[in-house]
Amino acid sequence: MDAIQSELIGKIYEAAIFRDRWPEVVATIGRHFDFWGGALTWEAGGERRWAGTTNFLDVMEEFIAEGWATKNIRLERANREGQFSFVRDTDFFTSLERHSMPIYREFLAPRGLGCATATLIAGPEDINISVCFEQHLTKGSISDEAIRILDSLRPHIARSLVLATELDRQKADLLAAGLSAIGAPAAIVQDNGCVLSANPLFTTALRRVSIRARDRIFLHDESANRLLYEALAKIAGDQIKSIPLPATEDEQACIVHVIPLCGNALDFSPRGTAIVLVAQPAAAQANDLRILKGLYDLTRSEARIAIEIQSGMALPEVAKRLGISYETVRSMAKAIYAKTGSSGQSDLVRRLSVVARYSLPSSPQDPPKR
Repeated sequence: MDAIQSELIGKIYEAAIFRDRWPEVVATIGRHFDFWGGALTWEAGGERRWAGTTNFLDVMEEFIAEGWATKNIRLERANREGQFSFVRDTDFFTSLERHSMPIYREFLAPRGLGCATATLIAGPEDINISVCFEQHLTKGSISDEAIRILDSLRPHIARSLVLATELDRQKADLLAAGLSAIGAPAAIVQDNGCVLSANPLFTTALRRVSIRARDRIFLHDESANRLLYEALAKIAGDQIKSIPLPATEDEQACIVHVIPLCGNALDFSPRGTAIVLVAQPAAAQANDLRILKGLYDLTRSEARIAIEIQSGMALPEVAKRLGISYETVRSMAKAIYAKTGSSGQSDLVRRLSVVARYSLPSSPQDPPKR
């Protein structure tokens, strides 16, 4: 068994450097003990992330979808009892209790599960990491020998996970620092708005952006902040969201870009979801609709109408100029307000002042497509 432990310890420390190897570490440990499956759980700031065997993660998707995650007494008890060693269901629930608990009776037992061992590892910066392995009910309770070996591996798992977490933070810091070097105020954030790292330009130069309770990013403009969190919640690898921040007495108008971290970019911050970058771009060239379309996901028609509104025209005038109905202009204006977080025409003008220098073709005969 010493050779097996030595092999496992080597894989555990490899995963500290190459985080994507944690699922294989969990799977390798599981195979040695003939466990059904296993997973690691990182929890910080109310957010929970999983890495583990495919079958375990598939069941966890069902577990979350059916609402069991919010009433997981089993995990709560395991985390409380397993802060210094691996513990089993049988260590803190009697057979009668397990049979009477809905989580066992309605979810675990029908899937042939209900024998598990878990431990809790306290990471840096209030990060809690759970390590859990499931054994099929047909195999009975997890043996004392398996617990003894898992406990001998626990210090190595703990050190490796803490090291991995610290390396992730340093990678995020390096990415933020690199953006600072090119003059870009930026922060690395998770999809719940938790800031992993922010460069000095972001934290000191911008008085309309702050980091609040639980390290959450906050834009002081309410509409912009709502759009930011909507973008983070729905972020996809091929979508960049740009949010206009209007000028104030102390600050120029600017644009907040939400840039997804995906593919090889995740090497810089495996726990990050996006870069939040604040920019004050130069004014656009005349007749160029691409800036508004690209920044705020406006259609060509919406971009043209936004430019007319920006020039000071009322909606009936816009309709007349472009040769389309007032109702069409009014409907598109509502879509523009929603995409830019504007409350109306005057607010839209304020928010788009950062890209205000546009001019339209002189001919009004090129109405936007409906």
